[in-house]
Parts: sequence; C-alpha cells; structure tokens
Amino acid sequence: MDHKTTAVDFAVLNLPNKMPAFLNTKCLKFRITRLVVVVAFAAASLVALLCLYLVEYKMKSVVGGQEYSLAESAAALIGRDIGDKRALLRSIAEEIQAGGRSNAHLIRHILKLHPSLKEEFFNVVVFDARGKLIANISDERTIGTFTAASQEYFSNTVASRKGIVSRAFRSALSGKPIVLITEPIVDSTGRVTFVLAGGINLQSPRLLGQLNTFRPGKSGYFFIIDKDGTVIQHPNQNRILVNVFKAPGGAMPTTAAALKGFEGWIEARTKDGRPAFLAYKQIPITGWVFGVAYPTDEAFAALSDARVSVWIVSSIVAALAGLTGLLATIRLLRPLGRLQGSVNAIAEGKAKIEVLDIQRKDEVGDLSRAFFSLSQQRQNAEAKLANLALTDSLTGLGNRRMFENVLSSALERAERTGQPMALAYLDIDHFKSINDSLGHAIGDQVLVEFARRLNSIVRASDTPARLAGDEFVILFEAMSTDTQPEELGNRILQCMEPQFECDGRHIAVTISIGIAVRANCNVSAAVFLREADEALYTAKNAGRNRYAVAHTTYVSESQPLTYGG
Repeated sequence: MDHKTTAVDFAVLNLPNKMPAFLNTKCLKFRITRLVVVVAFAAASLVALLCLYLVEYKMKSVVGGQEYSLAESAAALIGRDIGDKRALLRSIAEEIQAGGRSNAHLIRHILKLHPSLKEEFFNVVVFDARGKLIANISDERTIGTFTAASQEYFSNTVASRKGIVSRAFRSALSGKPIVLITEPIVDSTGRVTFVLAGGINLQSPRLLGQLNTFRPGKSGYFFIIDKDGTVIQHPNQNRILVNVFKAPGGAMPTTAAALKGFEGWIEARTKDGRPAFLAYKQIPITGWVFGVAYPTDEAFAALSDARVSVWIVSSIVAALAGLTGLLATIRLLRPLGRLQGSVNAIAEGKAKIEVLDIQRKDEVGDLSRAFFSLSQQRQNAEAKLANLALTDSLTGLGNRRMFENVLSSALERAERTGQPMALAYLDIDHFKSINDSLGHAIGDQVLVEFARRLNSIVRASDTPARLAGDEFVILFEAMSTDTQPEELGNRILQCMEPQFECDGRHIAVTISIGIAVRANCNVSAAVFLREADEALYTAKNAGRNRYAVAHTTYVSESQPLTYGG
C-alpha cells in the first residue's frame, strides 16, 4: 500500500450522531461548556469560536490535500489507459509494416484479427496517404465516403510521422464527442502510407464509470480540459467541446493558471460562483488538466451547523469568556494536533494508516476513524479497478492482457527451472452457428459454462484465460516430465463431452484444440502462442472435435519447428 498516496485520501465525513452533542459527556463541546460553567460562565463562546476556527484551518489542509490526491490518482489512471491504448495501436501498426507491401484489404483483415480493439476503443479507422477512409471496424459502409485530408490530427500525424493524441472534437462519422489516438504506418523509405486512428468516446459509460470513483462527496465533480482550453469532460454536457477562453465570462483564473502549469489545490469559486476546493493535476502523456471541484459548504456541513450553536451561546456569555477558557480549549485541541501529526507522518511515509484507527470516543476519534475508513475504501476501489482490467467480465477468467503477463513470466520461470510446459489454444466448433440459431444470450451461457468446465480440470498452477469471442487458452506450468500432451488434450475433450444445459436446452458442444509443448528449448511468447494457434488450425482442418500437438524442439526461433499429434 502506498502511504504517500492514501495519506490524504479523505472525503466528506458523516460523523455518527447518536444523541445531541451537548448531552454527550464525551463530546468536546460538552467538556468545553462544563469547564466554562465551572469558572463562572467565563468566555466559553469566544473560546469555542476560536476552536472552530482552528478546526476549520486544519481541515482545509486535509480536505485540500485529499482533493489533490484524488486528482493525482485519476490523472495517473487516465495516463496509463492512454499509454496502453497507444501501445496497442503501435503494435498493430508494426504488424502491418512487418507485412511489407500493404493494401486496404490486408489492413482490414489484420484489424479483424484483433478483437481487443473494440474493447479499448469506441472505433478504429484507417486512412490512406491522401486521407481517404479505407477501414472502419464499426461500420464498413462508411469506407470511401469520408476523407480526413483537411483534419488537423491527420496532417499532424503525416507531417511528424509520429502518433498523436488529437484535440477533442465531434466525430463526423458518429456525431459523438471523441479524442483520437493516431499511429502512422510507414514504408521502407519512411514515407507515411496509412494512418491508424482509434477513437475514445468522451461520453462512454465505461470511461465515466472509472472516473466517478474519483468524484468527491455528493455534489462534487471532476472535469478534464485539454492543453488548448477545450473541455473534454464535465458533468454539464453542454460545456463539453467548449473552449474555456471563448466561453461567456472567459476562463476562471484558477483554470487559466492550471493550463499554464499550476498543480495543486486552492480554495476559490467555481464557474457558477459556488465556493469550493479546486484541485488540478496535469496528465503528462497528453498535456490535459484533470480537475476536481468539492463545494466548501458540503465539505464543512457539520462545522457550519456547529457554528450556529456557537453564535447563540456567544451572544449570552461572550462578555464572560476569558483566558482560562481559551487555555482549556487549546489543551482540548491537542488530540486534533496529534491527529494532524499522524496525517503528516503518513504523508512522509513514516507511519501507516492504522495509526488513524484510534479508540477515542469523541469527535476527534470519529474524525480519525472516518479518515482511516475512507482510506481503506479508496485502496479497495483501486484494487477492484486493477482486477477488472485483467478479468473477462462475462466468464470471470483472465483476459488477454492478464494472459500475456502470465505467459511472459511463466516462460522465464521455465527457462530457469528447465521444467516442461504446455499451451493449449481452444476454439468452440461452429460457435457462430450457436449464436445465429439460438441467440447471443444462449451463446453467452455456453461461454460461461465452457469457462466453468475449464476451471474444473486445471490445477492451481495452471492458467485458463479467454482471449476473445470463443477463443480460450490454458497455460500448463511445471509439468512433470512424464506428462504427455495427449493426456491434456484428452482431458479437455472429455470435460466437454456432456451436453451443455442452457435455458432448458441441451446443446452438444465440441471443440478443437491446438497444443504447443515447451521442453528444454528457448521460445518467445509470440512464437509459443503462434505454434499453439497453428496446431489449432491443424485440428480444425482434420475435422474438428479433436486436438493437434506442436512440439517446439529447436533453440532458434528462425529455425523451422517440427509438429506431431
């Protein structure tokens, strides 16, 4: 756990109120009042007002730091996501370039081989060197009907021969506000022959769902502005794609400062004039500014209610308040100072958040435990987001990203230990027919049951995953030397023999399996996966409902591989 990150991960506190504060003998306000009464109704209200001022002063730094921490975490999440998407487009571009002479038909074929593009982007299109649309994975009917030659993102990509993140604009194809990530495809002379572009829908429920994790309180909100001042994301949909400098009233001073490089938090007014804590953090990979607004009245709601009571008391006994009450209040505020010291120690990495889980029975204890609880919730939310990024939402198995990470690590372990391993590439026979004849809902149930059966036959050291559609893999690690791939293939086939029961229907499901075996030889993840895939097609060509085995037996990846099975 990163204590520097979570040290200020605190939001609005809803302190328990089991009885009126004045009647709670452990309440800080009650003890202050009792002390003032003992010294002949001395200056209780003045001391209480000073106390609230000190609490507010200290809470401002805590709440402001919390807002900046939220902005930092959100900016880091967006930066990683944009980076992953750029890496995916770059790998597709390199795959197309590796094929030598490319044409529109070949490019469209390569795009279809990467279903993960639809998971990561709202749409992916390809333009030729003149800007003519030659591929569209969402709607092929638009091919040849649109040209991007006059578009800034196209001309900048061609001129720089580098991928860019475009300004936000409204798509001419879909009508939605989007941002494009581009990647050029160049020939052997360095000339740009095609431009690959992936669109990010700024109104995507998936994007907003991730970012809503960072929304503070009930009325707080976040917003994103690109480096030119155009609003990319905002709770008010009418402000999206509006430039803050051209909007009525111009840009707020704090926003203008953030666009010039300011990072941090400040107490100011929002565009609608509401006082709020505003925090800004730049996203380095794009130059965008991520902002968080937390209305001050919500942040200090409990404190505002207490201030009313203080004014009533002060009108009665203000003349009797004195130095004794003030000194007593300072003494009673020491726990709050220790709480602030604990927060600072956590921020400096000298303590863990558990120091906030104290057992005091007053407001300071409630506040400290609330900070501790909210920090734990934030940690759990980040862990859940990280897990979702590696899990297939339908089957619960690992997704392609998780599998690629596991495969790379497994190959390194096998290289060190010399233990054989195997990779099974599985494909449901005629799965499209199941979807077409019975519907996608039944098809999804087949996939879920298929995944459940795979899980039932693998060991704890094995890794099943869903790559895309009806394509699954199983990585068998730490195999004993006497384990034969035929045993693995037969085990999987036998597991799928009983008919699948879906919505009262009994469906016979068969599969084709390609198995690649690694035994005392060096092989890259790409070659290992390709060999399993080629063995899968061997099984399909042989009539399906069977397996084929590819034995990797040579050290060099450039040498031919022998097949068996």
